[in-house]
Amino acid sequence: MNDKRIGLQIKKARLESQMTQADIAKKIGVTWEMISRYENGKSSPRKNLEKIAEVLKKPIQYFFGVEEAPISDEIKRLTDLLIKKGSNLQQSVEVPLVETLEGFDINKAIKLTKQIYSCPTWIINNFKNIFAYKINEVISDVVSIGKGDIGFFSKNLKPKVGNFVLMKRKRRLYIDRYSKSLSNKVYAVLLAIEKRYYRI
Repeated sequence: MNDKRIGLQIKKARLESQMTQADIAKKIGVTWEMISRYENGKSSPRKNLEKIAEVLKKPIQYFFGVEEAPISDEIKRLTDLLIKKGSNLQQSVEVPLVETLEGFDINKAIKLTKQIYSCPTWIINNFKNIFAYKINEVISDVVSIGKGDIGFFSKNLKPKVGNFVLMKRKRRLYIDRYSKSLSNKVYAVLLAIEKRYYRI
């Protein structure tokens, strides 16, 4: 939009506010002649437009010929959409939480546990037979595991080459990359790890 159009909007808002050019000039620190030049498009008002908008109690977009209501409606629509999307992302479903697999068959451990844990919906929507597991007792050279981290696993998902899998090796639990040459028993496929950075 050119300065002449902005000038016409300044004049329109000034007349609506029943202010003189001298009134505005005094409040923003210029001469009344400069306000006249702004209104007639002879000088660019852009460097003082924020001050003018504040004095005339108009949103800045008003001076560019954009009405306030459609912008507000669009912002509200976008805000509502973001809130809806955000709530969908944050939704979770409870799954069994296993604290230990030492001395337990995985199916028995899942069946016996009384604990549950919130699993993100993106995991629930894409995989089946999910359980959460406190992976403190697990060793891995391929993924970072910290105290208190929670792993989300699927016990019935067939592992593919390169997947991270939970397995037993020499009486220890490991997370490793799956390959067809692995002779160790695979318990479950790792889907995600919830990292805990705060220690109680």
